[in-house]
Amino acid sequence: MKESRAERRRRETRNRALLLVATDAVVVVACFLAAFWFRLLSGFFDTHIPFEPVHLYALLGVCALWILIFGAHGLYRREVYLSVFDQMIGIFNSVNIGAFILLATAFVTKTHYFLERRLVLLIAWALSILLLSVIRVGILRVRILRNQQRDPFRCRVAVVGAGETGLHFVRLARLTMNHVYEIAGFIDDDPRKKGETVGDVPVLGTTADIERIVEEKEVERIFVAVHGLKEEQMIDLISRCMRGKVPVKMVSDQFQLFASDTTIQRVDGIPMLGVRENPMRGVPYFVKRLFDVVTAAILLVLLLPLFAMIALCIKILSPGPVFFRQTRAGRRGEPFEFFKFRTMRTDTDDQIHREYANDFISGRELKLEGEAAEKPVYKMTRDPRVTSIGLMLRKTSLDELPQLYNVLKGEMSLVGPRPPILYELQYYKEWHKRRLDAKPGLTGLWQVSGRSEVPFNEMVLLDLYYIDHWSLKLDIEIMLRTIPVILFGRGAY
Repeated sequence: MKESRAERRRRETRNRALLLVATDAVVVVACFLAAFWFRLLSGFFDTHIPFEPVHLYALLGVCALWILIFGAHGLYRREVYLSVFDQMIGIFNSVNIGAFILLATAFVTKTHYFLERRLVLLIAWALSILLLSVIRVGILRVRILRNQQRDPFRCRVAVVGAGETGLHFVRLARLTMNHVYEIAGFIDDDPRKKGETVGDVPVLGTTADIERIVEEKEVERIFVAVHGLKEEQMIDLISRCMRGKVPVKMVSDQFQLFASDTTIQRVDGIPMLGVRENPMRGVPYFVKRLFDVVTAAILLVLLLPLFAMIALCIKILSPGPVFFRQTRAGRRGEPFEFFKFRTMRTDTDDQIHREYANDFISGRELKLEGEAAEKPVYKMTRDPRVTSIGLMLRKTSLDELPQLYNVLKGEMSLVGPRPPILYELQYYKEWHKRRLDAKPGLTGLWQVSGRSEVPFNEMVLLDLYYIDHWSLKLDIEIMLRTIPVILFGRGAY
């Protein structure tokens, strides 16, 4: 009997998890043995303890404990081990917890096992973080992603609704979950769309064809991305989708993202849907502000030589002031003076950017005369106002560094939505304005998710997700993700 795609994926899931467990176990054991040899057998130190069977049993017990900690941190879940920073953060946290538990146990039991030796534990801790990161991120992850297009491990899904909500869902799924989901196609009851392509996704048929589509395309999950239906119509639509005998999930349209994280409460037995409050207030807001001030102050001190070098280059290569000042909209739309290193000539007006802003916010693809692009661009890739030194600063995002001063003043945060120019607000739809609920930031989800390749509506959705799911951990992860974006200049013009 031919193995189905779902069965094959489950088998691949199990085999890949076992491979990761075995790899982690070998690395952890090897790190402790190397630390043991260096501290107690190499002769570099006076203490000499021979390796005995009891040490092996203790080491295997520690290894098993660490594997459980790795699992608790999600290191064997696909969405984690295919993410560079999620995986590295998981490794760092897991090894720290494992080392702490081992150190506390050794302190309480006061045994003479080699694991009790602090230098052994320190060396094993450092080696484990280094080798696990290199092997998992630099070898295994690269190998998996290299085979991604022909990888049956991804969950094949169909999207019901080839309209605006369905297209938004497909774009965001490809942007953030491309390593998890493979879009098989749309299902739409509009007979005119059948056999057509919406975006670059084929319309496979109508909901009457669900059983056939699920079987032929080996669909494993159905997402319903239709809004505006009455209750009876939605129940009927979901019932038809359930004929495919695969899990069916609902997708909120973009306006329902105002309640992107919801809670269910019951009043006299009646379920009530409540919207989560903005987490950036009270004590969490104070923590975010403290983190911003301390980090910005340290960065300003460390980067002073770089500031001086950039200022000198601007003065020599481009007549005019070093800094560019502009009024931007901050939290709740309040205006503030925004600083950047100047990257444009001083004899220009803002008409070009006003036209670009209108096109960008309206969702129109921007193409300057004589430009050709292999994929949509939503950024001015050849702004004629930019100087030669300015082009380099923009490509590396170094022109944004003076905004650390705005962070110290409390007008901006290290992480948050980008601050709009005041005249851009006239093009905003009402739901766009909710991105002003947070302080603007130097970096954010948009910058680490494609920048110029992300249209405005998707950028706002990313901002709303950040606002509703903010945490200090999320801020740190976004800052870490920003580093390769800056180094490789991805999406910058």
